Amino acid sequence: MKSLLLLAVASMALAACVTTEIAPVAEGDGLEQAADLRGALPIVEAPAPVEPQRQVRRGRERPPLETLAEANTAARQRPTRDGFDAARQTFAYVPGALYELYTNPNYVSTILLEPGETLSNIAAGDTSRWMVTQAEAESDFGGRTIVLVKPQTTGLRTNIVLITDRRTYLIEAISQAGNAYAAQVAWSYPGGQAQSTGIPGIDRLNFGYRVRTVRGRAPVWTPTRVFDDGRRTWIEFAADVAAADMPPVFVITGEGAELVNFRVQGQRYMLDRVFERAELRLGARAPTIVRIDRDIGGRR
Repeated sequence: MKSLLLLAVASMALAACVTTEIAPVAEGDGLEQAADLRGALPIVEAPAPVEPQRQVRRGRERPPLETLAEANTAARQRPTRDGFDAARQTFAYVPGALYELYTNPNYVSTILLEPGETLSNIAAGDTSRWMVTQAEAESDFGGRTIVLVKPQTTGLRTNIVLITDRRTYLIEAISQAGNAYAAQVAWSYPGGQAQSTGIPGIDRLNFGYRVRTVRGRAPVWTPTRVFDDGRRTWIEFAADVAAADMPPVFVITGEGAELVNFRVQGQRYMLDRVFERAELRLGARAPTIVRIDRDIGGRR
């Protein structure tokens, strides 16, 4: 009886297990749950890879000596074929330019300044092996200052600075072997006739002179005007006297008539002095005389 009861209970349990249905798992349930979980959590992005810093290379700064060398090279003025008149090389004057002067120990090179220009100082880089001296020219071109330059040997190079009452000249002198050398250098200048002839501005000139013929008829070379700057005197003539015989100049002093030197500047005489009375005389037996008297207080 007891055995029959146990057998019945086991059969009932087995039947219950067979008839119980198991619900199937819906497709995608796990993925949706994972997606819900992922949206609830903060998103942390991975940092971008750090690239190594590159060093910025600056342009190379030129040394000061290299900059100076380039500036001097750009400023140098050399002889050109078109710049020669006979043996004279004429440069166009530019402030700050370096003018090359080719010299030779067997010759003397000359530097010709503007007419009437006064040289106040000369400086040379090498004074032991270079001769640099000043002289005054007496020629038909008028009074002009000349600087004489001569090296003692070849293979030398130095600079010469000329300081005048008008400008400063920067010269590089080069000593060469052989027979070639610069005989003379000069400059052309911008400006009017007053600058080219060395005459100061009109406000600095004294025109207080009286001109009259005291013997003979008034000649064609009678001065049209006379003026001075306190140091020098100019006697100016008409343009048509070029073909005529020009008279010498005598300065009249307490001791008599003194023949004086003068320079010709176009239609002018220039005297390196100021006088109270002078005479222009032409002729031997009966000379024609034109007298010039200076009005001491006159300035017009």
